[in-house]
Amino acid sequence: MADSLWMRLREVRWEQFTCTPAPKKSLPKMLENLASRKEARAMKASHELWVALCSEGIQPAAEPCLPFLIEILGISEAAVQGEILDLLLQFTQLPNDTSAQEWQKYIRMMLHQQHRYFTKLSHSRDAIIADKAHQMLELI
Repeated sequence: MADSLWMRLREVRWEQFTCTPAPKKSLPKMLENLASRKEARAMKASHELWVALCSEGIQPAAEPCLPFLIEILGISEAAVQGEILDLLLQFTQLPNDTSAQEWQKYIRMMLHQQHRYFTKLSHSRDAIIADKAHQMLELI
């Protein structure tokens, strides 16, 4: 049986990864809330994650968050999926040349590996999801 999300979140050494500004909630808690079936909680968590990971440039903490974001994207309702795709679209702004740091290269590689998944989402009945997925495909 696969470990639950909260158990896998506990395995990550979050203190090794920076985000700014210092979030009021821990990243694992934000990710748990993002996976919530309660849309309001998930939407609030998506905003908190955007602030922590993207508001002052993409932060290194995006690296351990990425696999969880992809997983949560697959189980979320359309509104939350749109918010997660907004985060992932921000991640595509990382450098993709020799100036890129290792964590940045890893994020770009992981996004590229999700090409088929983004292709599937680009055929979504939800026009917003489909559009954001098309954007992802263009940027990865």
